Amino acid sequence: MNKPIRLGLIGCGGIVQKTHARAYHSLVETVKITALADVVTENLQKVGDDFDVPTQNRYTDYREMLANAEIDAVTIATPHSLHAEQVIESASAGLAIISEKPMATSLEEADKIMETVRKNDVPYTVTHNYLYTAGMQTAIAQLPEIGNTYFGRSSGMGLRSTDFNANHPNPAFAWRASKNKGGGCISDTSYHEIYSVCTLIQSPVRYVEARVKTMVLDIDVDDFAMLLCEHENGAITTVSGAWSVPATDWGWCEVHAENGSLRVKHRYNVRDALQKYTRAEGWKQIELTDLDEEGLKDASGHLGYFTATFNALAENKPLPISAEKAYHNLAIIDAARRATTERRAIEIP
Repeated sequence: MNKPIRLGLIGCGGIVQKTHARAYHSLVETVKITALADVVTENLQKVGDDFDVPTQNRYTDYREMLANAEIDAVTIATPHSLHAEQVIESASAGLAIISEKPMATSLEEADKIMETVRKNDVPYTVTHNYLYTAGMQTAIAQLPEIGNTYFGRSSGMGLRSTDFNANHPNPAFAWRASKNKGGGCISDTSYHEIYSVCTLIQSPVRYVEARVKTMVLDIDVDDFAMLLCEHENGAITTVSGAWSVPATDWGWCEVHAENGSLRVKHRYNVRDALQKYTRAEGWKQIELTDLDEEGLKDASGHLGYFTATFNALAENKPLPISAEKAYHNLAIIDAARRATTERRAIEIP
């Protein structure tokens, strides 16, 4: 794929304006925003003006963009319930696809995505951005030093406001509080903690026990998730996430192994994000030598993720986050919901 990659945006809301846009502006030699699609005209105007997208290339129907715009790839940043349809349509149009997480709201939808992507032989990936914060990248690089893993845990506990519901005036809050839109704590928040701790454990999950419930908020989706997972290598991990628990330490994960341990604030690009433990030296902060001033501005890791992904597309190399990894993350969430209902451990094939 030639540089700059001609990119169409499906969804131009808050995450695009506040996070994705900063990454795109840093990658002007690699990617060019050439078309937009959003049902909200204010979003089209704001993002279109930001990237000098011609008016005729701003669409309120993404299907019209797929049919008419000269693009090589799309990013999808819409409510979760729309991902499957939009990915399938984009794959059928022969385009490379970068979708915000999760890939879908059910494994049935995910199976259709996988089938369509393979049939049309298009690159497809899901955004696992917190793997690209400086602390996580350094932690991943240090995994060979600590050896075989046996335990990990991750946490993303927080407290939403009392008016957080499906009728909230902020659309970004409203759809996340709605079952019909694919909202909920485990799929919107704990999703990140799941892939982060699984990456550090270096082994797929085999069994899931969990409780995913609505504890406090007046919403029809979960505001609390607690998972206990057994991995194929025998390691155990826990994941805790909430929109209903005030917490003083938000967004961290740990891995413990035969030769040491790592603790990382995976949701932050900060200089003190990573600590390492060995019996000889105890806990010590690890210097993040690659974290510069520009990196400190990339709080969510999206710049690192998009850089790796667009470079892979341009060089016709495998994408850094495979469709299979995203599918496995969704399978863990599906198993957690089943474990809650069936009151038993669920095996992931």
